[in-house]
Amino acid sequence: MANTREIKLRIKGINETKKITKAMKLISASKLKKAKLMHEATLPYFKMVQETMNDILIHLPKMESVYFDKREKKADRKVGYIVIASDKGLNGGYNHNIIKLAESVMEKEHAVVFPIGNVVVEHMEKNHYNVVKEFGLDGDITDIQQAQNIADYMIKMFEEGRLDEVKIVFTEMLSAISLKPRVMNLLPLEKEEFMSEKKESKHITLTLEPTPESVLNTLARKYVKGILYSGFIESYVSEHSARMNAMDNATNNAEEIVKKLTLTYNRARQAAITQEITEILGGAANV
Repeated sequence: MANTREIKLRIKGINETKKITKAMKLISASKLKKAKLMHEATLPYFKMVQETMNDILIHLPKMESVYFDKREKKADRKVGYIVIASDKGLNGGYNHNIIKLAESVMEKEHAVVFPIGNVVVEHMEKNHYNVVKEFGLDGDITDIQQAQNIADYMIKMFEEGRLDEVKIVFTEMLSAISLKPRVMNLLPLEKEEFMSEKKESKHITLTLEPTPESVLNTLARKYVKGILYSGFIESYVSEHSARMNAMDNATNNAEEIVKKLTLTYNRARQAAITQEITEILGGAANV
């Protein structure tokens, strides 16, 4: 059994660690709440963009756009994957799960990886994937301008034929304790998705200036930006939810360890007192 001084030092160290984990939990909770509010504030705008595209395609179902081009017959198709993890650890299995999903869906020879987060950058480079790090990201992914920059970059790559498909790999927060890594198609857009909800025909004549094609293409670019930003926010919220839960578990574990060590400390202290009393009595008997 360790002596009382060693046990006391261990208890002190664990209590100091507990203060850190508790503080990290509170910080993540605050960031999570802020990100949720930001996401909710942008939803009405992007919903309106989607509904407008829906109206155009229902009234003009034969309209074509480069953003609906699936290029299914093209040989050696290049697929871009925007993989979102975090810059730091201490968030349970958050990073591991997203990297595992990304590797399960990527064909290495045809995949171009656009990593977000130091963890995924290091992993993809270490495993010799085709990694592109300069693609418009320069700051916090919760900034909507970051989504605009990256969307513009991906759209340009798609328009020029350097990418034939773009997917985003991110983590969706289903509940406070349930996080689900998922893959979502970013480009090309699925025309059928916009035309799936048939509206009642009101015989409305749409007048689109300067042309229906230019209006649809503008809306498509805004829609891509909205989907990308939604994925960013979902990932950010999921990361801090995972970290909050991990730090909460760490804090609870620290409390349990302190309780056990306190009990051990009391036993060791009592044993030491008993031994001292026994030695005093033994010495007195020999006088």
